[in-house]
Parts: sequence; C-alpha cells; structure tokens
Amino acid sequence: MKKAVMKRLLPLYVDKFFLSFVLWYSIEKLFIRSIGIDNFGISLIAIVLLISSVLTEIPSGIIADRWSRKGSMVLAGLFLGVSSLMAGASDNIFMYAAAVTIWGLHDAFSSGTGAAMIYDTLLEEQGHARNFNRALGLYETLGGIALIISNFLGGWIGEHSLLLAFNLTIIPVAVSMVCHLIYKDAKISREVADEKLIKHTKNTFKCVFKSKSLLWLMTAIMIVFCIQKMNREAYQLWYIALSAPAIVFGIAGSFIEGLGGLGGSLVKYLNSKQINIVLSILLGLASLALSVGSNLWITIAAQVLIAVVSGALLFHFTAQIQHQLPSRYRTGSGSVINAVGRIVLMPLTFVFGVLSNQSVFIAGWMLVVLSGLAVFVQLKLDEQASPQ
Repeated sequence: MKKAVMKRLLPLYVDKFFLSFVLWYSIEKLFIRSIGIDNFGISLIAIVLLISSVLTEIPSGIIADRWSRKGSMVLAGLFLGVSSLMAGASDNIFMYAAAVTIWGLHDAFSSGTGAAMIYDTLLEEQGHARNFNRALGLYETLGGIALIISNFLGGWIGEHSLLLAFNLTIIPVAVSMVCHLIYKDAKISREVADEKLIKHTKNTFKCVFKSKSLLWLMTAIMIVFCIQKMNREAYQLWYIALSAPAIVFGIAGSFIEGLGGLGGSLVKYLNSKQINIVLSILLGLASLALSVGSNLWITIAAQVLIAVVSGALLFHFTAQIQHQLPSRYRTGSGSVINAVGRIVLMPLTFVFGVLSNQSVFIAGWMLVVLSGLAVFVQLKLDEQASPQ
C-alpha cells in the first residue's frame, strides 16, 4: 500500500489492536463458575448475548451507514468498557446477563464496521479496492496479536485476581476510542445520508438477497461463524472438565482467541474452492478430536486449529461479500448477514448447553456436523472471481 493510504488507515489499525486487548476473555468462564453458574447457565448467558446482538445488529449497521462509521466504533468501545466493569462487579447470573447485554451492543456496533471503513478508504484513496484482502488481513492480524498478548496476561492476572482482569481492560478501550476519534471517515460512505430511512432499509435487505451466489456465500459464512463462535465461547469448558490450572486458560486462550485473528493473514492464499473444502475437512477432523479425546494438549491443539481455519475462512468469505456490496449499504448489509448468523446460532447454543451439561465431549459432535455442512455448502458454492 502507498504511504498516504497507510497513514490514513493507521488509526484504524492501532484501534483494532487496543479494542481487541481485552484481559478478561481468557478467564471469563472461570469467573462465571466462581459466582455459581453451571454450563447450562453459561449457555443461557450466551443466548442473552446473541439476542442483544441480533436486536441491535441491523439498526447499528444502518446507523453506521447513515450517521458515522467512526462514531459507531467509538460507541462500540464505550459499550465494551461499560460491560467490562459491570461483568467484573457481578455476583449472580442476572447481573452478569445484564453486562453481557451491553457487550452485545459492542459486538453489534463493531461487527463489519471496520472492514467497511477499510474498503471505502481504499476506494477513496486509490479509486479501487483490489488490495482489500491484504489490508483486511493486516487489520485482523493486529487484532489477533492483541488477543494473544491480552489473553496470556489475563490468565496470569487471573491467577491473582479475576476482578482485576475486568477492570484493567478499561485502559486499552480508552486508547481505542481516541484512535477512532482521530480517524478521518471516508466521504464515499456519506452518500446515503440523503436517502429516506425506509427506502435505505429496504435496499439494504435487497443487497443481501439479490443473487443466488450471495445467498450461498451467506450460508457458508453462517456455518463457519457458528463453528468459530461455539469454539471461542466454549473452549474453556473442556479445560474445566479436564481440571486444567488457571494459567492454562490464559496460555491456551491467547492462542485460540489470537490465532483466530491471525487467520486474516491467510486470506490472500484462499483463492480456490478446493483449498476451502480441504480447510473445512480439517475443521471436521479437529472437531472429532475434541469429541473423542481426553488429552489436554490434543484438545488445545484441536481448538487452535479450529480457531485458525475458521478465522481464515470467515475473513475470506467476508472479503468476497464486500466486493459485491455497494458502499452506501456496505455496513448495513453486513449487519443483516451477521444478524441471520446469530439467529441460527441461538438454538445451536441452547442445544450445546444442554449437551455440555451432561458432557462437553458429547457437545463437541455438534462442531463435527457443522463442519460437514460447511463442506457440502462449498461444493454447491459457485464462487465468483474477485479482484485481489
């Protein structure tokens, strides 16, 4: 990328690092269990999070397109900070569910917004976005590095105080909000401001459901999204079942959370359907290892592999969709896709919670089935060639 483009994107890259530098992710399930919530309760909390995200996902995307994408990201940081403090102060399932509801707002306002900002900035600065995959890969890689470091530190801090991990997260969140305030929003995204809200909402949905190939892409994203989310939300349950020490939660979590983001660096290599199918088969094999094995290190290796592969596939499919969306509906359309994915994930999370309350190893078979579906969908997917 040219120096001018990199300078323009620098605040976004720095923000991604600090917004991902969350110290409590790796010890969250330990904290939840410490206040008396079991595996089924954890699944109910996850469903509350999904409901919060679904209800605000599409409105937040439209708000970002019509008002300000950087303003939406500032709000995302604010919601993350508030939810961190609320979660750390919780002593029962109702208080924690309230904190998770606020975190769902953070998730909704931030999902897809950064990618849309990068795409439109490239268009404005260069007149094209042929290097979007590379720019997105760097963006997600920085987030992955932050997750690796913060999860490792979070595990170490959690050995001494679980509460401190929640409270210290406020510092990087504040830095990320400042970075977004510095960033200069692309003017191309403001074209939608003159369009009536109802018409804009209708056109946003039309963009998503306009073609068969886009629907197959959306289906592929939903399946991989569910695999990634279930792995990231539930990986600590395997460690609890295997009686792993708290430091393992931090070390393993740093790789599982972080390497999912580093999967963005692999996006430029995913240029054929055959490679994507092979990666989906790898997802199935790793999920099988989670379901039939009881060795801690094999479990960690399988979860890391799922994180990397699902991350790479998700970023690849996201990039393919970005190429097919107009700028004025880019964030809103992405939000529609994310909302549908979360709606699908809700009943799956409930079933996972019921099964994991009996045995998390039995629940792992759900990931095997989803991986098989990912292979099937990609066999059906007629992926359009896109500029690199």
